[in-house]
Amino acid sequence: MKEKKPTSVTTWMIVGIGGFILLSLIITNVQKGYEQQQIKLDPTVYPFSDVTYATVDSYVGCKSKLSDDKKEDIFNTNFKNHWMTWAGEVVLAEADNASLNIDGRGTQDLQVDFNDKRAGYDLVKGSRIKVQFLMKSAGGCFLPFSGKYGTIIVE
Repeated sequence: MKEKKPTSVTTWMIVGIGGFILLSLIITNVQKGYEQQQIKLDPTVYPFSDVTYATVDSYVGCKSKLSDDKKEDIFNTNFKNHWMTWAGEVVLAEADNASLNIDGRGTQDLQVDFNDKRAGYDLVKGSRIKVQFLMKSAGGCFLPFSGKYGTIIVE
């Protein structure tokens, strides 16, 4: 008995259904990624803090006399995932990030990744900027504090 080959209409229907399922999965993942990005940028998800660099540095920075464990707890509770606004001199600049000297000592005190991946393109080293950012990691004696989703604030 001769096997029956699928007709071209059946083949196209299978390909069409598979393509529809694939396209649906792609659209769903793109929408989820967009929604997650919006949540990250939503100020109601993470609290705003008016704490200064000097205050954060005194609690969890290089000069703090607290134990490393206590500094970590303070940072995670009071500063991490908080929106902050700090101003400083541009030390290093890339299109998508910048490092700032905030305390005037010539070192990198804050490294921030910009939300707009071209925000730092026109920055000039030595100029002063103010940035709003979501604090992500503590600085120390050698490493700067770091933040994400930074936005340059016009003064």
